[in-house]
Amino acid sequence: MSTTGTVGVAVSENAIDKAATRFPPGIPYIVGNEGAERFSFYGMRAILYIYLTSLYLQFAPELQVAPEMAASAKAHATQTVHLFMAGVYAFPMIGAILADRLLGKFNVILWVSLIYCAGHGVLAVAGRFGANGQYGAAELGMYLGLSLIAIGSGGIKPCVSANVGDQFNAENSGLVSKVYQIFYFIINFGSFFSTLLTPLLKKHFGAEVAFGVPGILMGIATIVFWMGRNKFTRVPPKPGGRLGLLDVLSSVLFFVPVAALIFGFFAGNEGSVSWTSFVPHVVISILAVALGVYVFLIRQARAPDAGFLAVSLHAIRHRHERKPGEGFFAPAAKKFGEEAAEGPPAVLRIVLVFSMVSVFWALFDQHSSTWIEQAKQMNLVLRVPEWGWSTIVAVTIGLALYGGTALLLWVSNIRLPKWLNRVVIGTAVAAVGITLTSDLVNSRFATLELQAAQIAALNPLMVMIIIPLLNFGVYGPLERRGIVIKPLRRMTIGMFLTAIAFACAAILQLQIEAAALTGGKVHVLWQVVQYFIMTSAEVLVSITGLEFAYTQAPRAMKSTIMGFWLLGVTFGNVLVAFLAPLEKTLSLSQFFWLFTVLMVLAAFTFTILARFYKGKTYLQAAKS
Repeated sequence: MSTTGTVGVAVSENAIDKAATRFPPGIPYIVGNEGAERFSFYGMRAILYIYLTSLYLQFAPELQVAPEMAASAKAHATQTVHLFMAGVYAFPMIGAILADRLLGKFNVILWVSLIYCAGHGVLAVAGRFGANGQYGAAELGMYLGLSLIAIGSGGIKPCVSANVGDQFNAENSGLVSKVYQIFYFIINFGSFFSTLLTPLLKKHFGAEVAFGVPGILMGIATIVFWMGRNKFTRVPPKPGGRLGLLDVLSSVLFFVPVAALIFGFFAGNEGSVSWTSFVPHVVISILAVALGVYVFLIRQARAPDAGFLAVSLHAIRHRHERKPGEGFFAPAAKKFGEEAAEGPPAVLRIVLVFSMVSVFWALFDQHSSTWIEQAKQMNLVLRVPEWGWSTIVAVTIGLALYGGTALLLWVSNIRLPKWLNRVVIGTAVAAVGITLTSDLVNSRFATLELQAAQIAALNPLMVMIIIPLLNFGVYGPLERRGIVIKPLRRMTIGMFLTAIAFACAAILQLQIEAAALTGGKVHVLWQVVQYFIMTSAEVLVSITGLEFAYTQAPRAMKSTIMGFWLLGVTFGNVLVAFLAPLEKTLSLSQFFWLFTVLMVLAAFTFTILARFYKGKTYLQAAKS
């Protein structure tokens, strides 16, 4: 009996060890869905600014219209792109509450994906209208399609990453960090290739195809996710039912002011803002918030929770119960507990510090608008080794397909043999080396004309390079010497780097404007400098900020702080939309200097706020 028992224990331990190294069965479907969805989003966004500018000019060449008309079209395109981005980062608040409180993550992802697909389809139809000269219909189609994509992308954004975490348990929790690294990689992987490909589709096949292909990828993403329906671990929504419906209803009502702010900018003529046009939006917002509070109080009367608003309202309504020397949230601590009462002030402290990060997003997201406009004014022709360049393109596509396949197999618990990886990579390197050498020996070169929108592919490419460089080349050596750069200091450095990146863009634009006076052009490769600095700032601000916000928010407030973080992106893009009309009167270099000054002021303010920040770290309880 003792032998049998020992064997039983050994088998059990082996099974546990094996489970700890195997990805859950639903992960391949989630990773495949994410890769295709990100390809569709970034591919569409890559050509959005250029297409809108052409549409607002009714596809007349810029040199054949009055300068003020061209400036107005560019300003309007900048405004539309950033209002779209504002919507993308605002809707996650609704998607999260809908998934967590009423419908569950799977249902929200699946049904919102269909809205997402419809948005791409509408954009493709709008592209056809534009090609046929039906400019009014094309513009309306663009707005409708972008609205549907904002709802779809925003609704999916908070659910997919949370759905990943739901697939793991105590046995395989050690693989969670690897999955999120895979996720970050696949996002930038999809972004890089779609940003290179979609502008070429627009050039050779028109906007209809260029917007349609991302729609096909989104359709594939939806099918892949649906195929995994029986593989996923589904966490049911809490509380669900009528309480969940009340939670969603109150959240939608509280969201109305954000939506009113975004859509209010479309009330003017050609993107111009009339403050009187905002009056109805303000009135509707006040009424919606008041009704939202009423619905929330009904919900609390039925079954109180300990969320941000519940704790805050309880502290306000029972403030007269405080004893001498007690803090404002003391009544809430008696009802909800100490940690719950610490939540609202902790969130407010974080939000105050992060208020300046909105300015960072205002500058960062301009690589989808004004930086593309800058690239349009530059020399986009490259002289490349003829055979070597063709080989590099072929090898890149081949390695991408091989790497994507290997990645999907890996998360499916199938690993390709190491010798195969070495053979594939070795063959690719040898092919590139041989053809490049042949070109150099025989002086065989060709010219290559880039598309302005393709330059934005530098951002995801550099993200995949800079993250390991910082980890292994900066943070690691410093930590071995006992020097730890704390999160807020990293973010401060990133804020100042953002200002430097835009100063570089402004200086480069001055050179472009000076060269244009003599009929010359500055080469687009000079943009590499500002992209490198800005991407470094992104890694320091965005990734570090998410980590900091998550650890500083109490357990019951972590979703709340993530929602506020995404709203910061929304307000940053709204700031660009607000200032975009200045493009009609300012040169592009002056426009860049304006944002450089704003960023310097925001960076100094952030430094002061970070200096006086007093917080506390809250981590999730260990799984047992």
